[in-house]
Amino acid sequence: MNYGFIGFGNLAKAVYQGLKSINNIQFAYFARNKKEVDIPFFNNIENLVSFADVIWFAIKPQDIRGILENLQPLNLEGKLIVSPVAGKSIAFIESYLGNEIPIVRIMPNLAIAYQKSVTAFATNQPDNPATEEIFQILTKLGKAVKLSEKGFDLFTSVFGSGPAFILAFIQIFKEKIREFDLPGNVLDELLLELTQGTTLYFTENQANYSIEELIQNITSKGGTTQAGLDHFRHHEIGKHFEGVLDAARNRSEEMSKN
Repeated sequence: MNYGFIGFGNLAKAVYQGLKSINNIQFAYFARNKKEVDIPFFNNIENLVSFADVIWFAIKPQDIRGILENLQPLNLEGKLIVSPVAGKSIAFIESYLGNEIPIVRIMPNLAIAYQKSVTAFATNQPDNPATEEIFQILTKLGKAVKLSEKGFDLFTSVFGSGPAFILAFIQIFKEKIREFDLPGNVLDELLLELTQGTTLYFTENQANYSIEELIQNITSKGGTTQAGLDHFRHHEIGKHFEGVLDAARNRSEEMSKN
C-alpha cells in the first residue's frame, strides 16, 4: 500500500511518525519545497497521484481549493482520499472530485505521532473495505471513533485543538512556579511528573469514580485544595474555559461555510 502526502508540515510528519512502524506501507510526498525527511519527494502532484493508493491531504484549509482544482483533471480511479483539513467537509471535496472516489475525513491531533491520538472518522463510503481499512489503521494510532460530520466542529475544538489548550494551562503553572528560581528544564521536569502522575491517577481510577469524585479524593475540607477550588468555582473559570472551546468550535464552523 502506497501512502502519498500532499504537503508535509507538522501534521503530515506526525502521521508519518505514527504510521511508519506499520508493515507494508510505502510513503512519498509532494510539497512546494523538499523537506529534510527520509521518504521520496515528488516535485509535481501528478507523479504523487500516480504513486499513491491513499492520498493524504496535509495542507492548510486556505490551500485545499487549489489542490482540489489540480486534482480534478487527474485519473483518481482506484485512489482513496484522507483529509484532516479542518472545516472542509466531504461534500466540499466531492464538489470538486465527485462522489465516486472514496473519501475519509478525519480529525486527529499531533499525538498521532506517538500512537496516542484521539481521532474522529467519517466517510462517504462506509461499506467500502478500503475506508474500513483506514479506520482500522487509525485504531492503531490511538483511539478512533466513527462520528457524524456534524460533530466534527466540536470534536475539533476539544480533541484537535485540545492539546494546545492543555499546554496553555501547563504554561500557567510553569510561570507561577518560576518563583522557585529553578532552571527551566527542572521546572519542565516537575510539570511533566505532575501531568503524568495526574493522568495515571485518572487512568487507574476512572472506571470506578467520576472526575468530581477523584477531585474530592484530593480535597481536604478547609484545606489548600478547597481554597483553590472555591476560587475556581466562584469566578466560574470553567465557564471561561468553555468559551475557549466554543471559540475554536465557532471558527471551525466559519471555515466550513467559507
